[in-house]
Amino acid sequence: MGDSSGSSGPAPAQQRPRDDPEDDFAAARDSPAGQPPIRAADDTLWQRFSEGLSFLMRTARDKLRRLDGAEELLRFARYPSPRGSGGQVLFLARTYPSLAHPDFLDDFQSRLWITYRRGFPPIKPSSFTSDSGWGCMLRSGQMLLANALLFHLLGRDWRIADKSEGSWLAYTQIVSRFLDVNASPFSIHRIAILGKQFDKEIGEWFGPSTISQVLRVLVNDDPWSSMRVHVANDGVVYKNEIRTLLAKTREDGKPTSVLLLIPLRLGVDTMNPVYYPAIKHCFGISHCVGIAGGRPNSSLFFLGNDQDNLIYLDPHYLRPCVEPRDLSSYKMEDLLSYHCETVRLLPIASMDPSLVIGFYCRDAGEFDSLCTAISGLAEGQTPLFSVEEDTPRFDADVDIVSEEDF
Repeated sequence: MGDSSGSSGPAPAQQRPRDDPEDDFAAARDSPAGQPPIRAADDTLWQRFSEGLSFLMRTARDKLRRLDGAEELLRFARYPSPRGSGGQVLFLARTYPSLAHPDFLDDFQSRLWITYRRGFPPIKPSSFTSDSGWGCMLRSGQMLLANALLFHLLGRDWRIADKSEGSWLAYTQIVSRFLDVNASPFSIHRIAILGKQFDKEIGEWFGPSTISQVLRVLVNDDPWSSMRVHVANDGVVYKNEIRTLLAKTREDGKPTSVLLLIPLRLGVDTMNPVYYPAIKHCFGISHCVGIAGGRPNSSLFFLGNDQDNLIYLDPHYLRPCVEPRDLSSYKMEDLLSYHCETVRLLPIASMDPSLVIGFYCRDAGEFDSLCTAISGLAEGQTPLFSVEEDTPRFDADVDIVSEEDF
């Protein structure tokens, strides 16, 4: 088959296919001015081009969906995980000789790690089947609540190696409440949908205050747990409010425990260094269940520190969702993706100023103990928040005026 332009000369060493686009360009070049090309294949050429472009775009989109979790991790590349300091490690009020100590690793790997998931049922009325790229603060909030439930139902000393029947059932009950289906009380579905009541659309990033309020509503409306969530607004904890919650008895006769959430902003763009000592002090309080925080798309969940480096769990890993089924059928290998084996550190200077701190109190005695421990935050360092005895009482006759009234 010769060149479609009909030019004379030796045959090419390798002939182009008949539908090669260059044939159309040659045909158009050799046609008389104002006349259609010798081979009128414009429609075929454009169709093939469109189909090829669509294929490339679909391929690129699918690859990006698989890689977006890794892509987000690149944002932390400027914060390489430093080696341990060699000093004592403070992890949820427990001290360990080093990050490599077996007892520390056992404790760390027993904490619940909740990350991005894909392939779950759509969060209706949206079409989202993954929270990658927008759900990191929602996942950090889930981790804070999940680890508080471990304290509440299994105790601080529980370890994942405990396979006793009662412990395993409680553990699977906790995990099942965070599975990525609408039926799970603390699922990404419930959190995202409830966020609409706080002016957050499905697929929109939450701040620490929003996730705190959403968790409060979900937990306090859930009949399963005897734990209640209280949010301390404006950085002030009022003792009378917490004691009122703790004094209540549930319908099932169980006493009420409290998860206290304190959303804070400790700087503008970066955290003010005056707060560093108090942040580290929090991890030494036995009631602390962790700190969830971060700017949009970079939330992390912090559980301890090695000197000036914070130990964290990172939600920016994309995994397939775990299918819900009968609790008795779960094996440990089915739930391994909810536990992290790799210890990661972030310099405290790189911590974002927007965060929420969680404290768990089983009863009134533990709350009094927490208040005593919190008083240590104000000794020789800038406090993160304040504690007051009673909620202020405002005179109903006082008029509220604006600057325009003056």
